[in-house]
Amino acid sequence: MIDAGQVDRMSAAAQRKRGRLTQAQREALIGYLLLAPGLLGLLVFVLYPVLSGIWLSFNRLYLLEGPDAHFIGLENYAQFIKNPGFIHYWKNQFIWTFGSLTGRLLLAMTLALILRQRIPFRGFFRAVALIPWVMPMVVAAIVWQWIFNGEWGILNHILRSLGLIKENIYWMANLQYLWPACLMVSVWKGYPTAYALLLAGLQGIPGDVYEAAKIDGAGAWESFWYITLPLLRPVLFVVLLLETLGTMQDFTAIWTLTRGGPGEYTMTIPPLVYITSFDFYRMGYGASMAVMLMVVLMAFTVLYIKRVRHNV
Repeated sequence: MIDAGQVDRMSAAAQRKRGRLTQAQREALIGYLLLAPGLLGLLVFVLYPVLSGIWLSFNRLYLLEGPDAHFIGLENYAQFIKNPGFIHYWKNQFIWTFGSLTGRLLLAMTLALILRQRIPFRGFFRAVALIPWVMPMVVAAIVWQWIFNGEWGILNHILRSLGLIKENIYWMANLQYLWPACLMVSVWKGYPTAYALLLAGLQGIPGDVYEAAKIDGAGAWESFWYITLPLLRPVLFVVLLLETLGTMQDFTAIWTLTRGGPGEYTMTIPPLVYITSFDFYRMGYGASMAVMLMVVLMAFTVLYIKRVRHNV
């Protein structure tokens, strides 16, 4: 028979067992503890600023009148929509995003296709192609301003040497050439990310597929159109999304090259937010512009993912 002492000991052992975590529970707890600092950082440095910006967009905060914010509802948004330059700013945003994105993808795909082949010094050229990525945007802008200089810039010198022009072109002062010059800098600075991702995707395509297509009589264009592009869809999906979001939010390039000028000829939304908020001290009005851009980005992301994910 089991005496009372044995029953008590068995009961105590069962309670200790119930209070002890299983191996899976311990691993899950450790995982949550390791994620906690990152989640805390997201809350402090991402979620809080976003919510603060949204709240600020519904308030009038003009720093020259004092630090107090006054709730005015949607007045900031209505004022921005009624702004005579509203269409102009968004048109510039489209030109900047579409032009940069198209140039980056074309250049990145071309380089990735070339450097996928077995050519001499392939590793060296792959590394050289990443130089724009490691160069700070401010430094790149200074270099390109020297290249585009109308009096002694190297671009004019090269074009004159080739006989393509007879007189110097003032690239950053002539409105005819200003957008192409800005987009050229954006493409040069931004293509390495897309190039690296596309090259990695191309490396993952088995060579046997191309050999089989070649045996069946497929040429270079057929192989690219019917093999490379379909198999690169997952990578292209990510590249297009990331590059679009990054380009639409880009502040540094336009600011360092033109500051939105001359006048507001190249003004896009990010530098406009900065000027409104920190040059004219209209924090609430600037926040409403930033929130509107964020809404556009979120809408694009949702629609793009819904439209493309089934095909991918």
